[in-house]
Amino acid sequence: MKFFGTDGIRGNSSKFPFDNITLRIIGMSIIEFFGNVKPVLIIRDTRKSGERIQKNIAYGIIDMGATPIFCGIMPTSSASLFLKEGVYSVAIVISASHNEYIDNGIKIFNYNGIKIDDLIELEIEKKINNKLAIKNNDSINIYKQTKNVFIREKKINIYKSFILENFTGKNLNGKKIILDCANGVSYKYAPSILKKLGADVIALNTSPNGKNINLNCGVLFPKKTINAVKKYKAFCGFIFDGDADRLICIDENGNVKDGDFFLASMMLWLVKKKKINNILVTTLMSNIGFVTFLKSKNIDIIFSDVGDKYIIQSMEKNKAYFGGEQSGHFIFRNILPTGDGMLSAIMMLSALCDTNSKMSVFMDVFKKKPQIIINKTVNAKIPFKKLTYTSKLIENYKKSLKKHERIIVRYSGTENIVRIMVDGEDYKKIEKIAKNIAYSIEKEIIVYI
Repeated sequence: MKFFGTDGIRGNSSKFPFDNITLRIIGMSIIEFFGNVKPVLIIRDTRKSGERIQKNIAYGIIDMGATPIFCGIMPTSSASLFLKEGVYSVAIVISASHNEYIDNGIKIFNYNGIKIDDLIELEIEKKINNKLAIKNNDSINIYKQTKNVFIREKKINIYKSFILENFTGKNLNGKKIILDCANGVSYKYAPSILKKLGADVIALNTSPNGKNINLNCGVLFPKKTINAVKKYKAFCGFIFDGDADRLICIDENGNVKDGDFFLASMMLWLVKKKKINNILVTTLMSNIGFVTFLKSKNIDIIFSDVGDKYIIQSMEKNKAYFGGEQSGHFIFRNILPTGDGMLSAIMMLSALCDTNSKMSVFMDVFKKKPQIIINKTVNAKIPFKKLTYTSKLIENYKKSLKKHERIIVRYSGTENIVRIMVDGEDYKKIEKIAKNIAYSIEKEIIVYI
């Protein structure tokens, strides 16, 4: 049975594999692979199910002779930061990022602070499946160690200091900044960090109750932040997702600046200011206007699979300093080998202070080409080769495209969603293509259910 997607294990927290016994088995399997010599770091986001999930994973860790350390509600990226200390053998993050509260997930970072690769996931899956086959064994009795007292550590101030150290501007005095904390982890530190730097902060969605994480807020719902930026005439706005590994920027005019604008403008600044190399890693979901612009600036673009774990793998292989994707994951490899929304915001503010620029001026370095992205919920992820009519339709559309026009159709690795991306010169044309493909997939999948 397959458990891992593009970002760990993810699904409905009330269903398999998030039942207590399977969670315990997952904890056991992780330690069986990584060993029990050093403690295991566990952090989580604000979801209601997080406490239960971390507790039952911890039981499995204890069963294998290792020590779990709970660090509470922290950003996913902090796992990477704390692993640098050399104290922990592995870190486990309990989060489903931008998903609604009912979902949850398990992300695993190795001792280098990098999300585990596909081969390690496969080995852990084998161990999970082997244990599931004998799950009635007494060694994994769910009631065995319920009296255990867990070790808890507070590390939020270490993380705050790390972020502040990476701000290279003088201060943010006089700058009004809107934050959307998505009722997720960033409520604990984002407002206070920017206030410490002198900013006038208006923070939205900072009252998590376990069920309101990402609820009509966060990176998928920018409207409230847009309105607040306009209403308060703010310098800019920043939007996080539930575990704060993503960032979406709102300029002073209330315009959404997605990852392509962040990557292009930041890359040019880093090359000029920090003297980094000219290699940028991103994904094929990037707008073709973004790609054409950066190539004209002698930036070497390397494309990876979608997902920040694949981006960092490509960055390591190609010795790239900077990389990311349109959805808002950005990685500054020499600082932290995973996406961090707060670090990304601090780097952007550093660049704006250095250039004495408004966000709109700094980020508007290229013009986007028409692009349509449709995210369609599906009941099952049927392989596209089995959707014969849809496959033929896509093939015929691709033959009709011009040189720089593209069609990319893929299933999400974390949700039951198919993503259709089409870009080209004629908006009406690509919109029609995207909608027709989405309709075809929806109708053809019904046959297999």
